[in-house]
Amino acid sequence: MVAVKQTGCYGLALVLLSVLACVFVFGAVPTEAAPQLNLHIVAHTHDDVGWLKTVDEYYYGANNTIQRAGVQYILDTVVQQLQLNPARRFIYVEIAYFMRWWREQSMATHAIVRELVRNGQLEFVNGGWVMNDEACTLYPATIDQMTEGHTFLYNNFGVRPTIGWQIDPFGHSNTQAALFAQMGFNAVFFARSDYQDYERRKNTSQLEFIWRPSQSLGDTTDIFTHIFYDSTYCEADGFSFQDDNIQPVMDDPRLENYNIDKVAKRLVDLARERSKHFTTSQIFFTFGCDFQFQDAVINFKNMDKLIEYINARPSQYGVKVLYSTPATYVAAVHEESAQRNLRWTVNNFDFFPYRDDQHSVWAGYFVSHAALKGYVRSRSNLLHSVNNLLTTAAGVVDNVLTRDNYERSDNLAQACGVTQHHDSVTGTEKEHVASDYAKQLSIGTANVQALISDVAGKLLTSAGGAFPTFSFCDKLNVSFCPALDNLRTSVVPVIVYNPLAWERTVPIRLPVPINNIQVVDSKGAIVPSQVFTNGDYSSIYTLVFTLTIPPLGWSNVVVQSGASAKPAFEETYEPSDVEADRVIQNQFLSVTISGTTGRIQSVQNKAKGITVSVNQDLAWYNASAGNNVLSNQPSGAYIFRPNGTMPWNMTNNNVATVVSVVQGSVVQEVRQYWTSWAYQTLRLYQNADFIEVETTIGPIPINDHFGKEIITRYSTSLKSASVFYTDSNGQEFMRRQRDFRPTYKLNNTEPVADNYYPINTAAYLEDTSAPNGGVRFTIITDRSQGGGSLSDGEMEVMLHRRLLYDDYRGVGEPLNQSDIVRSVQLALFDRPADSARRQRSLSLELNGAAQVFFANWADSAFDWFSTYSTDFAPLAQALPPNVHLLNLRTLSSGETYLRLNHIYAVGEDVQYSKPVTVDLATLFKDLTIVSLHETSLTANTPIYDFHRLAWNVTSNASAAKGPFADAMPATSTADASAQAAYYVTLRPMEIRTFIVRFQ
Repeated sequence: MVAVKQTGCYGLALVLLSVLACVFVFGAVPTEAAPQLNLHIVAHTHDDVGWLKTVDEYYYGANNTIQRAGVQYILDTVVQQLQLNPARRFIYVEIAYFMRWWREQSMATHAIVRELVRNGQLEFVNGGWVMNDEACTLYPATIDQMTEGHTFLYNNFGVRPTIGWQIDPFGHSNTQAALFAQMGFNAVFFARSDYQDYERRKNTSQLEFIWRPSQSLGDTTDIFTHIFYDSTYCEADGFSFQDDNIQPVMDDPRLENYNIDKVAKRLVDLARERSKHFTTSQIFFTFGCDFQFQDAVINFKNMDKLIEYINARPSQYGVKVLYSTPATYVAAVHEESAQRNLRWTVNNFDFFPYRDDQHSVWAGYFVSHAALKGYVRSRSNLLHSVNNLLTTAAGVVDNVLTRDNYERSDNLAQACGVTQHHDSVTGTEKEHVASDYAKQLSIGTANVQALISDVAGKLLTSAGGAFPTFSFCDKLNVSFCPALDNLRTSVVPVIVYNPLAWERTVPIRLPVPINNIQVVDSKGAIVPSQVFTNGDYSSIYTLVFTLTIPPLGWSNVVVQSGASAKPAFEETYEPSDVEADRVIQNQFLSVTISGTTGRIQSVQNKAKGITVSVNQDLAWYNASAGNNVLSNQPSGAYIFRPNGTMPWNMTNNNVATVVSVVQGSVVQEVRQYWTSWAYQTLRLYQNADFIEVETTIGPIPINDHFGKEIITRYSTSLKSASVFYTDSNGQEFMRRQRDFRPTYKLNNTEPVADNYYPINTAAYLEDTSAPNGGVRFTIITDRSQGGGSLSDGEMEVMLHRRLLYDDYRGVGEPLNQSDIVRSVQLALFDRPADSARRQRSLSLELNGAAQVFFANWADSAFDWFSTYSTDFAPLAQALPPNVHLLNLRTLSSGETYLRLNHIYAVGEDVQYSKPVTVDLATLFKDLTIVSLHETSLTANTPIYDFHRLAWNVTSNASAAKGPFADAMPATSTADASAQAAYYVTLRPMEIRTFIVRFQ
C-alpha cells in the first residue's frame, strides 16, 4: 500500500477487524463513514511541440485536415475566460509555444496575464521549453531545455515551477525524476506505466508513492509521484464538452433535456470510484486533453455549472469540487498526510519498457528515426561547444558577447530544446515533421557556425593579421568535405576545438583528394599521419592523425601536399575455410578476425591478461505485420514487435561477403561487408584501449515486403547470469534482469521486446567469476538506441529500422525510413573495477566530439602560424577527471550559468567515486570571478531559498532535503577573504549550478 498509518489503526487495536486492517498493508480503510472527498478539477491542454503537424502548423492552426489544433487560439481564449471567473484555474506547460504567443501580445495583455499568474489562476507546470522524452534524451539536453523555459518564466513572471508534468512520454527514467528533485520540484505526475504495474498499483493503492531515483544522491532526490487513474491524462468519458458528440450540461429544469443531476452524479460516482484506489481524501481529475480549450468558454461554462451544482448539495453528494492545480493538490495531500501521520512507500526503479497490453511493447521508439537521433545529439554538443567558446573567448578579446552572437546561440538552443520533445527525438512524428525538426537544427547550426567564425577570427587576429574566413564540413562522417579540395592547389589550416574541460588526444580523420600529403604543427614539426584508400569513395583518400587539444581550447595544424604521411598496408579477401585469421593490435588490445567468417573471433586485453571469445555480427528482425494468431499488433514507430524470437542472418551463416584490412602506424581497420546496405568498420587506434565500431545501414530494402529492424549482436564467453546494465540518460546505471521486473511478476508474452531497454550512452554485462578480477564488456553509443541481453554473455543493440505498417498509436503512417544511418559504438573489455573510469570519460568524449573547422588560406603553413595567434588554451588547469564542466553559458544580461557535474556514481570506482573539490578561483586563465551565487539546477532559485516538501516514508530513510549539504554562500565577491568560497565540493552524481559574473 502507498501509505499506512504510523501507529495503530485509529486506536482500535483490541478490535479484531482493526487488527486485521493493521496486518494487511494494502486497502487500509478507516471503519468510520467515508470522509468528504475533495475533487480537484485540473484544467489543462497538452500541446505537442510537433507530432502530426509541425511546430508552426500547430501554433497557427494550419493544416487542420490532419488535426484540428491551433495553440494561439487556446491561449487567447483561456486568458479571456479566466478573467470572467476568479475561481477558474488553468495550467500550461510548453514554453516554446507560450513565449511565441507572449511576444505577439500587447502590453495590456501582458499586464492581464501577469495578474492571472500572480493570483494563481494561471499556473505553469514543468515549465520547460517542451515536455521532453525520457528514453532518448541525455541529461545535459534535458537540463538545457528546462533551463530555457525556467529562465523565461522567472524573467517575465518571477515564478518557479514546482511540479513535474510528464503526462505523455512513453516510459519514465530515474534520471528525469532525480533532475526534477534538483530543480526544486515537489512532485511528478505521469500517465504511462506498464499495464501490469498499473493494475498492481491500482489494486494496492500505490498509484501515489515516493520515488527515490538516485542511488548516489539518496533521499535528497525523493519526489512525490502520482500516476493518473486509468493511465490517461485526458478527462473521463463524457466530460469532453468541446467534442460535438458530448452533450452539454443543461441546468434549466424547465427544459426537456435537463441533465445536470445525471452529469453531477456521474462525476461524483467517478470520484468515489477513484477514491478506492488512493489513500487520502484528495482526488485528482484532469479536465482537458490534446489541444483542448481552443474554445475555452465551452469547457469552463459547463464545468462551472457542475461545480456550483455539486457544492450546493454537500449532504447529497459528500464531495467538494474545486478548480485546482497540481501544486494545490500536492499541498493538500501533503497536509492531510501530515495530519494523519501517513507513511508512503518508496520506489527505486524506472518505468521501462512501457507496455499497454501483452503484445505491445513501446521499445521501437528507442531507435526510430536513428539519423535524427544522431543529429539531435551532435547539435547539442555543438551548442555546448559554442557556449564554452563564447564565454572563454570574452576573457581574451573584445566584442564577442554581442547581441548578434547571443541571438545566433539562442537560435540553436531553442531548436535543440524543441527536439527534446517526446514526439521529436523519439522518432514518433510524421515524416514531414521530422524533416522540419532537422531543418530547424540545420538553421541553428548555420547561425552557430557564423558565430564560431566570428569568435575564431577575433581570437586568431588578436595580435594582428587579416580577418580569416572559415569553412565547416558537416558531412565528414561520410567522407565529404569541399574545404579539403583546396589541397590540390594550396594548404588547408585545420582548427580542432575541445569542448571538454580536460586535455584530450583525439584521432582526426579527413577525406583528402591526394595521397602525397603531410600535417604540420605550429612549431613546424611534422605530425605523424597515415593515408590510405577511402572506404566510401574510390576517388579520395583518408588521412588520419592524432592531436592533443587543451581543455576548452583548440589546436591548429596545417595540411598540405608533401611526402610524410605513411601509406598503410591494405588487403581485401573473401572469407572462406582456407583463409587464415587476421589480427589487428596495438599495445593494449589484440583483435582476431576469423578468416572463415570475416567476423570478430576473440579480443585480448594485453595489459589486464583478459581474453574473451567474441562473435560479433549484424542481423535483422522480421517486423510483425500484425497478422498472427496472438495479436494484430504490428511493429511501428512506437512498438517493437518482431515476428519471432530469432533474428535473420544477413547472409548464409552470416559470413561477411568481403573483408578489407588496413594496417598502419596510426590506425588499423577491418571493413566487413555483409550486403550493399549493411557493412561496418572496426578501428583500433594507436594508444587506444577500445575498439571503434562504425556501422553503416541503409537504405534498408523492402522489395521482399518485410519490414526490418537491424541489430548488431555481440556473443561472448562471459557468464552474465541473465543480468546486464543500461545507463539512465547518461547518468547512473540500471540493473536489468532478463524476463524479470523488480516491482511485479512479468507476463513475458513478447520474449524479445520485453527485454529491450533504452541505451542512451552505454550498456554492459560482466562475468565476476572470471579470473583476474572478472571481465566487463561495455558498449558505448553515439546516440540513443535500444537493446538487451537475450542470452547469457550476449548483448544486442538495434541500429536502424524500416517498417511497412502503422502501429495504431496515433501517428497514422508507417516508419518507412529510407535513410542511410552511420553510427559509432566503442567496445571495451576490461576488469569490472577498472571499467567505469574508461566508460565515463569515453562516453563524454564520443558524445562531446571535438569541433573541426577549416580556414581558407592561400599562403604557406609558415605564413599561417607566423601571422596568427593560433594557440587558445583558456583554462589555467584542467578539471579533475571525475568532474565535467556541464555548462558555461553567458546570457545577454552578462551573467554566466556555470554547472559542474561529478560524473561517477557511488561505488563505481575506488578512486573517482569519492567527493572531489574544485577551486573555481584558479580555473580560468583570463577570466576573474567578481561574483557568484549557487542556485537550483535550472538557475531560477537561490540555494538559500531552495525548499521542497518532506514526506514520511515506510523505509528507514530521512525526509527529503536540499541536494547541497555544503552549499555555497548566497553571494560571494572576489576579495581575498572570499577566495575560500570558490572551493566547490561535489559528491558522486552531484550537479551544482552557479550564476557567475566575470571580469
